[in-house]
Amino acid sequence: MTRSPRVQEDGVVAGPQDQLSEHRQADDIRPLGRNPTIAELRERLERLPPNHPSSPRYDDGSRKAPDSESRIGELPHPDGPDSRRESAASRDLSTGDAPRIHPDGTWEWKGYTLTPAESRCADLALARCRDAEGRDAHGNYGEHGLTPAMRRIEAQLEHGELAPDTEKYALKSPDRFKEKLAKMIEAEPDAEAEELISRIFDGVRYTFTFPDQEYSSAVILACDTLAAEGFELYERKNAWADSTKAYQGINCTWMDHVSGLLFEVQMHTDASWGAKQESHDDYEVLDSRSSTSQQKARADMRQLQIFAQVAIPDEADRVPTYRKLGW
Repeated sequence: MTRSPRVQEDGVVAGPQDQLSEHRQADDIRPLGRNPTIAELRERLERLPPNHPSSPRYDDGSRKAPDSESRIGELPHPDGPDSRRESAASRDLSTGDAPRIHPDGTWEWKGYTLTPAESRCADLALARCRDAEGRDAHGNYGEHGLTPAMRRIEAQLEHGELAPDTEKYALKSPDRFKEKLAKMIEAEPDAEAEELISRIFDGVRYTFTFPDQEYSSAVILACDTLAAEGFELYERKNAWADSTKAYQGINCTWMDHVSGLLFEVQMHTDASWGAKQESHDDYEVLDSRSSTSQQKARADMRQLQIFAQVAIPDEADRVPTYRKLGW
């Protein structure tokens, strides 16, 4: 028997420690599905809001010229020369100018700025992330900290493992952290930097990958193991169940009560993890304020194409979403 979340009457899912669910038997596993075909991609584009860069309609509801949607099936193969040219352009957009710290302590990158005080708040938060993650001043690990705990959890899993270079990427880079804070400040200029920082949950982050055939049950077991190690699930988002998104996978936010830090754990198949990596440049284009609407539309369709090749694990869309009550 494995412990599994329960949907309560109000629609909120009880925490993973609350209920039990049965393992699926091997003969219950159905053949792997595929994400939407080209025809289904067209339907997904039709469902996008009119102001979305990939929507085939203008804000007034009238149809755009057919060029962008008629070429969905003609997108270059991810390994083709056209894709490599687009990736180079994406890298140019994603890197932009180099991050700068001015003499007065002002931080600036890609058109975003933090005041000296805001930048110092980010530095304090980053120091807290480093302490919680577990490495010492020399980059070595002991028994304490999040990364050693993730390695212990990995060793307990029958199926699944941490993504390559986990230790290298466990900490969000300082400039990426500050970029995220600057975007939040721009969206909520009246909010205090400290309050916004408390909503950055991927200062420390991990990715587990699981075999397709065991994915759904392995995700639940991994969540149970995290809970058994003392971590508390605050949120679980299941993108497999959301047909409006290109991205596929399950993203969780956990509380480490030792450090008081919230951190992120993503749960992928090998294919969905690979698709995320492959589509990263397109994500950067979509996220960049310097991207044109045409560049964003192409990047969005490429993301759809890449994730459309990802096999959907059996019952992945039935892994319940969850949000801690009162959070």
